[in-house]
Amino acid sequence: MSESDTGLGNSRQSGPGGDKQRKEAAKSFFALVVSVVGILLGLVGFITPFFMGPATTADVSMQAVGIFLGSSGYYLGARRLAIAAVTPCIVAIFFGLAASQGLIPGFSETDRDLPDEEPASQRPSS
Repeated sequence: MSESDTGLGNSRQSGPGGDKQRKEAAKSFFALVVSVVGILLGLVGFITPFFMGPATTADVSMQAVGIFLGSSGYYLGARRLAIAAVTPCIVAIFFGLAASQGLIPGFSETDRDLPDEEPASQRPSS
């Protein structure tokens, strides 16, 4: 009996189907990780204005990265999880926009406040 007959040979060698399964498993795992990171970025982007103040509500870089990661996860095959990653990122962007404009109670506007009377509009005394 040879090693190939007993199955005691090099167990790392796999047939052509095993290599394809390993690549598919790695792709699925990477899609899962990318989508979970996208979900976390969306949730952090939604929670940040509550703790950091309204000045950070207009920053959408985390949510943009989360949308990109969710789209990548969708492309790699984690369809439902990727949709679950993109959705909170989009909600966080709209929440930040509404909070920065003063539409959400408890958050002040981040736009500059203008005085009641414009200084240049006063007539000089003659």
